[in-house]
Amino acid sequence: MQTKTMRLFRILLGPLLVLSGVIGVLFAGTTLAAVAPVSLTSIAKNVDTSVAELATVLSDISLIAGVGFVMASFFKFHQHKLNPTQVPISQGVTLLLIGAGLVLFPTMLPTAKQAIFGKSATIAKVGGGQIHSIIGSS
Repeated sequence: MQTKTMRLFRILLGPLLVLSGVIGVLFAGTTLAAVAPVSLTSIAKNVDTSVAELATVLSDISLIAGVGFVMASFFKFHQHKLNPTQVPISQGVTLLLIGAGLVLFPTMLPTAKQAIFGKSATIAKVGGGQIHSIIGSS
């Protein structure tokens, strides 16, 4: 009985796979046909928003990692208090300095930009009307 069931399953499996593949190709064809054409302006807008979001994500990660390093430094200070010969205090101080730097990084980035490039510095954007100011209008 087991072999008849397996044989029936194998007989039906082949056409079922072919049918599902044909249906998948048909649906993919209709989906791909409905896609709007891609222009250089839309790509530039997507890249511009992605870069801005990436900067936000990196500053958030910096803040979270900084808090983690500060907490780890507190644990290292506690370990040094319990066993000063095995855990040097420099480990705790190093972790504390790294954590403080990472916590202050998002705050200091705009200040550093103003110090280096001045108050009138703007971020260049690609696409649209901004590209003419970079390469000149002809």
